[in-house]
Order: sequence, then C-alpha cells, then structure tokens
Amino acid sequence: MSKLAELISKMEGFGIPGAIPTIRHNPGDLRHAPHASHAGEGSNDIGIMDSDEHGWADLERQLQLFANRQMTLRAAIYAFAPPNENNTEDYLDFICQELGVSASTPVAEALKIT
Repeated sequence: MSKLAELISKMEGFGIPGAIPTIRHNPGDLRHAPHASHAGEGSNDIGIMDSDEHGWADLERQLQLFANRQMTLRAAIYAFAPPNENNTEDYLDFICQELGVSASTPVAEALKIT
C-alpha cells in the first residue's frame, strides 16, 4: 500500500475504535467505490466495505484515478476532502509535510514515495 493511502487513512480516522472508517472497513472514508455498499438504496453516505482489504484496494484505486487525471496533491485533496466537510488546508498540509513534498506535486509522483 502507498504511503499516501496510509496518510489519508490516518486523517480519516481509520483504525480508531468506533470511528466510521474503521467500522465500515473503509480507510479512505469513500462514499462510492467498487466494493462499497450502503445502508439505504441511493445513499450518499460513507460506503460499507466487506473487508479492510477491499477498503484499501478501493482507496488505492481512487488515488490511481487521481494520478491518471494528472491531478496535483492540492487538487486531489480538495476533491477528496472538500472544505464543506473538512479542514482541507490542514489535511493537505499534513499530507505534504509527511511526504516531504509540495502541494503542487502530482499524485502520480506522490504514489511512488515509500
């Protein structure tokens, strides 16, 4: 798994007992993903994965989609953790600081950092 995915899961609260990402096996706190189901039909709630393994796979898939779109970390984090739901600048600062890169770093490059 990529370091970027690990950092995102930390920001989302995955691994904390009782936290939604932990309960739902969803380290990226994703709403829609190949392995996600929802409590209600058509729900836009955080997806429920059937296993942590599938949750990690879906997070990595989402990051690869951002990379394929040639997004920077800034663009990806603002899409992933929008300001109406997160302190996006703090989220972005944490990711960049931990990876040792700037916000203008392409996601494709960030995914290569171990």
